[in-house]
Amino acid sequence: MAKFPSEIFGYYWKDDSKEAKAARKRRWCPFHNSKCFKKSRLVNYPFGVCTAHYAREEIALCPRRFLERNLVFRDIAQHNFGSCNNILVFSEVGLSGIGNFDFVMVKHKPMSAELEDFAVIEFQTGQTTSTGRLVDAFKDFMKKGMMPKGANYSFGINMYDIWKRTFTQILNKGIILEKWRKKIFWVVQEPVFRYFQRKYRINMLDYDNTHSTVFALYDLKTSGKRLKLVSTERLSSTIDDLFDAFRTNDDIPPVEDFMARLKTKISTDMKLALRLDASAGYQSVDARRPTSTGRVREKSDEQDAKDQRELFD
Repeated sequence: MAKFPSEIFGYYWKDDSKEAKAARKRRWCPFHNSKCFKKSRLVNYPFGVCTAHYAREEIALCPRRFLERNLVFRDIAQHNFGSCNNILVFSEVGLSGIGNFDFVMVKHKPMSAELEDFAVIEFQTGQTTSTGRLVDAFKDFMKKGMMPKGANYSFGINMYDIWKRTFTQILNKGIILEKWRKKIFWVVQEPVFRYFQRKYRINMLDYDNTHSTVFALYDLKTSGKRLKLVSTERLSSTIDDLFDAFRTNDDIPPVEDFMARLKTKISTDMKLALRLDASAGYQSVDARRPTSTGRVREKSDEQDAKDQRELFD
């Protein structure tokens, strides 16, 4: 399946309009109306890939992609408050002991600073593995002004890592909003969310206005020579139901399979193992090497890409 950047500096790769060319020349983000803020150590100017074509889908890779025409904020305001009047949206609002909320939408009384209500909004976009290959594709496009014929670059979409980290955030933040009896809207692109459903067997979601945790699903649809952000569905859940799905996930492999793997290692890799009996003398076993941020990779890019292919194919 073809894989390549499909939106560069806010415009579809097929778009050769004056506006598209100007944005690429200025390294401009039209969704925020400012210079692109994405970076890569492999290019000395902004890494302006907003969206990638992967597994026959257009996957948004930058949270600014959800800022198109303020559609998401207007949708949530209408849904949650019934109007866009007297609504303010603040970004990066901190909560002690928890971290930041991406956005907090506040409803205030007319002509007053008095607070009436609020809702929390979190954006979750895709992220890549083997990102250097995507950078190669980006540089090819910027050099030639077009995507090479038959373009297919070997990057992946890291769904596993997205949801491994995000699910704990959904639970942690969701518990708080549920206790406060306020709503938290998780804005997610539909194909990214469908992976979450498949991975954790969360298939019975519907929408219930009494739930605090809401998944606001959007997708990117081709419209002429552009991609258009469209609302597709709204689903919700209680934290108890989500925690049950996390805890009882039947995607867990049987312990017998792991024990068989250990038996093989005893037979083939014994010399590489740390022996603890006194007769072995002093030995050591090394820890995993962290990145510069201290993060320890749990899966290789190659293994994660393989997992993604198996789930999408």
